[in-house]
Amino acid sequence: MVAIRGGVIVASLHASDVELMRWPIRNQILLPFVAIQVATIVGISAASSWLAVRAAERDFHARLSGVVQSLKESSFPLTDIVLQQLRQLSGADFVVLDDQQQLRLTTLGDLGDATRDLNQSMTELAGAEITERNRILLIRGESFYAGRISRMKAGDQGAVYVLYRQSDWHAARDRAMWPPLLIGGLCLLLTMAASVLVSQRLGRRIHAVQQHVTRVAAQDFAPMATSPIDDELRDLAQDVNRMAALLDETLQHAAEAERSRVLTQLVGGLSHQLRNALAGARMSVQLHQRRCGQASDVALETALQQLRLTEEQIKALLRVTRGEATAVHAGRLGDVLDEVVTLVTPVCEHQKISLDYRADAGLREVPDADGIRAALLNLLMNAVEAAGPGGSVEVGTAWDEGQFMIDVTDNGPGLSHPEQVFEPFYTTKPEGIGLGLFLARQVVEECHGTLQAIRQNGQTRFRLSLPDVPLVTQTEASSPA
Repeated sequence: MVAIRGGVIVASLHASDVELMRWPIRNQILLPFVAIQVATIVGISAASSWLAVRAAERDFHARLSGVVQSLKESSFPLTDIVLQQLRQLSGADFVVLDDQQQLRLTTLGDLGDATRDLNQSMTELAGAEITERNRILLIRGESFYAGRISRMKAGDQGAVYVLYRQSDWHAARDRAMWPPLLIGGLCLLLTMAASVLVSQRLGRRIHAVQQHVTRVAAQDFAPMATSPIDDELRDLAQDVNRMAALLDETLQHAAEAERSRVLTQLVGGLSHQLRNALAGARMSVQLHQRRCGQASDVALETALQQLRLTEEQIKALLRVTRGEATAVHAGRLGDVLDEVVTLVTPVCEHQKISLDYRADAGLREVPDADGIRAALLNLLMNAVEAAGPGGSVEVGTAWDEGQFMIDVTDNGPGLSHPEQVFEPFYTTKPEGIGLGLFLARQVVEECHGTLQAIRQNGQTRFRLSLPDVPLVTQTEASSPA
């Protein structure tokens, strides 16, 4: 539809108009191909038919010319038996006139009243050749091609007229013309049917790829089945499958990036609030320590140390959420383990939890002592909470193929899905937010280690594996190579 708005011609198309303009690729392939086939087969059939008709004409002329030549050159008398044999050989009829131009013999049977008209017509055909098809003779309502032969041999002084039925000639021409046309038409139908089947098959395969692309656009990334035929459409289907897989992976990464952004904002807000609360708690404990004059109270010192450690962890977390680089300090792994166990021991004593500490880190160091300390503290506190009053917690170490492993084991009820505990926001605690183990694994992986959760023999074990790096002492660092 065309409209004029403000002097500007605006054209709009309805959905039905767009549908009419659609030109499916199957038709783009099929119709030109069929048109070429039709033109080719029709041309070949027409040419074959024309050549067959021409060949029939030549045969007709040659056969009659041979009869005429034989009659001219032969010396045998013309009798009724001879004429009948000639008729069988040539398919023509004969009329023999005497020297008085009177009918003597004929293969047309009893002509009756048509004899007079025949004599007059024969006179008009004097000198005509049988091959001249414009010489038409009408006898008893039937048309004949006719020609005249003068014969002066064997006592036959007169003329012989050769007659060929026009209907016989048309029948011979049809017999020569129709077989090529029928064969060509049959070949055309078979070719068109085969073309339609092939185009439908290709169309179905193209439609399948198009439907798969539509599903991909609707975020259904399941791969489509590829054809066993190795061709361009199979390559296209495989490329679409690869594109769908890549798009699925990209969307997953985008979703993870969005979750990380939200997580960063959430952790940043919580860390800021916790930092303020920890600073206030630490100052309150210090003030109470001064007022009471209990500077050597072990419980207060442990509480202050725990508050300082937690405050440092919150500061590091804030730097991460703000995109600031965190200063990483290496340290002895044995000191980190002793410090974490010392912090957890009062909690275990208060809840009557058995804490079995049999770790020997030896002279080994970790590249990020603060991060590993926070990760181990999280693992131990989770184990204490899982074990509950009267439970047991074990901390042990082991070596295996260049890896130094720290195992934190508890006899709590365990985890139904051990691998999910490291996902952000996954928690089994009503008051938890599901970030502790997620951040712990990140710290361990930054130190080129691994953190796993294992449920075995009624116990839950968290295994922290780190590269077995010996500690470089001050003497070794200063000694010459």
